[in-house]
Amino acid sequence: MATDSVGCESDNDSRRAKIGPRMPTSDELLELANLCATKLEKGGYLRHIPSFSDAEEQCETEYEHLLQAIHEDELFAPVDIQRQEQLVEQIASALPEDKRMLIVELADNHARHVWLQQEGAYQLGLAVGRRLRKLA
Repeated sequence: MATDSVGCESDNDSRRAKIGPRMPTSDELLELANLCATKLEKGGYLRHIPSFSDAEEQCETEYEHLLQAIHEDELFAPVDIQRQEQLVEQIASALPEDKRMLIVELADNHARHVWLQQEGAYQLGLAVGRRLRKLA
């Protein structure tokens, strides 16, 4: 199996966008996103629009490649969930007992906010795709 320019293993390099050490272009990101969408259509006809979690599960590897490409931009620092959890624990342990749950609540609320943004972006993408299909 070959490795592409973002370090992703791929047996489909001819279709994968070639992305260097710069922020990928919209076209390159769309190519990576199309690899995800293509995976959803395996088995023939896509009969319903999957939820984001279903789509993410069905094209997990391709979706991870897309996220890795976005993180190539210097504006985005790598996301380290384990480090984030360690920081929450360290801050919580430094707080008085009656205040510890505040940081945990903040971290949980932030995770819900990220999910909300992600789900909103997914639904908007579906709506834009439908609209463009009608215009074509």
